[in-house]
Amino acid sequence: MIEDTLGTYPAASSYTRLATHDSLVLQTATGLTPHGLVTHPLFFSGNLSRPDVAAAGLRALVEIVGTRYYKPVPDVVWKDPVVTANGDRLRCEVFSACNGVYARLDLLAETFNGAVLGFGTTNVDINPPLAQALAAIRAHDTLHLNVGPTELTLTTAADQYVERKVQLPERWIRALAETQSIAAMLGLRARLDATAWQRFINALPMAGGGAGVSMWLLPAGTTLRQTGRPHAEAIALPGSARLTAVKRLSHLIQAVKIYGPAIDVDTQAAVSAWEFFLPGARLLLMLSPEPYRGFSGEGALLHALSQAETDDALTLGALLAWEAAIEPAVLAQETGFSAERVHHGLQALATAGQVGFDLHEQRYFHRQLPYTQSRLEKNYPRLDAAKALVASGSVRPDSTHHRVRSEDHDQWVSFPDGKPRCTCTFWGKYKGSRGPCKHILAVQLYLESVAGTTSRV
Repeated sequence: MIEDTLGTYPAASSYTRLATHDSLVLQTATGLTPHGLVTHPLFFSGNLSRPDVAAAGLRALVEIVGTRYYKPVPDVVWKDPVVTANGDRLRCEVFSACNGVYARLDLLAETFNGAVLGFGTTNVDINPPLAQALAAIRAHDTLHLNVGPTELTLTTAADQYVERKVQLPERWIRALAETQSIAAMLGLRARLDATAWQRFINALPMAGGGAGVSMWLLPAGTTLRQTGRPHAEAIALPGSARLTAVKRLSHLIQAVKIYGPAIDVDTQAAVSAWEFFLPGARLLLMLSPEPYRGFSGEGALLHALSQAETDDALTLGALLAWEAAIEPAVLAQETGFSAERVHHGLQALATAGQVGFDLHEQRYFHRQLPYTQSRLEKNYPRLDAAKALVASGSVRPDSTHHRVRSEDHDQWVSFPDGKPRCTCTFWGKYKGSRGPCKHILAVQLYLESVAGTTSRV
């Protein structure tokens, strides 16, 4: 566990002007790597072959993290990106100030001029002075990037900017879990080439408030057209202005892939994910179902967590080593777990932000943030409440329904057509869009216990 040591430095960072060169010594705290705790690990140090791509991508992240798309307010406090080195790429992840837009910039191996990347995770502060420096970087410039576990350093021919590690917001932990669980359920809905993307974004209406206009889109040949109602092939665009950050990348975008969930005529709102292909990099934007909804409250992980064993998550977590692509079959072989057990264990690790999902590669990747049972219980009180209902004997089968005695009231849970329903106020309000209520979770736990589906293999 490294939570208590991340802010500890052996000495102050220093800058010295020497006769032959300038020297900047940047001290780093204890970090976690595949080799265990290392006093001062270095994740990456080298030049970038496309500094303009890295700079433009980071500026897009800066714009997103500094924007509240729903009910914009001045002077938004910027939060700190999560940076992960996976050995062959760097991943930079942020959320918008309203927590409704998730963005990840993947800088791939071909942009690093053959330099070797390390392994590890940190979070760093990106602020306005650094954003201004990024705006001046061009394709022909020399850009040296240095990433350690406590800071990110950008060096140009003229200046160097050091951004110190700061505390990761707790709601980002929850949102990192939710977005990755949601991503794993999305399918590819459309592809656009650079020309089609330019036509689409240039014609996209941005009026209608801070988040712009919400609409349904349909693939139409090589482009997208607007439709007035949900459709089996439809893609949700919940707030057109939430795509504006990629406009600064327009000259770099080579292609776009758009992902979404299965849609039916009763769908009121849905997530969408937009993946932009850049030279040596990819930028992903995921939009929450509605502009006013932040990802940290989606509840997408609750059912999977109800089936997960904490010990399984800890066992799997110990085997992960910042892989760019996690192989569940290998984990199953190493642990002796079933494929289902590995899946649920990875979902549990996601609750602490340790596992992400790469839509392009359709595989999980590893990042390292501390996993604790107390964090799981704090972030998912509905799951804790459901376990308490089962433990107290409050779940009783009754014909085709299940009765759940909760707070001196009976709630009735049923599964018509395999889809859960509950008579409680929470389910009546959200209809499952915020995850299952505690009563449905309790019945699912009860049924799995009776059937023995959670027994170890």
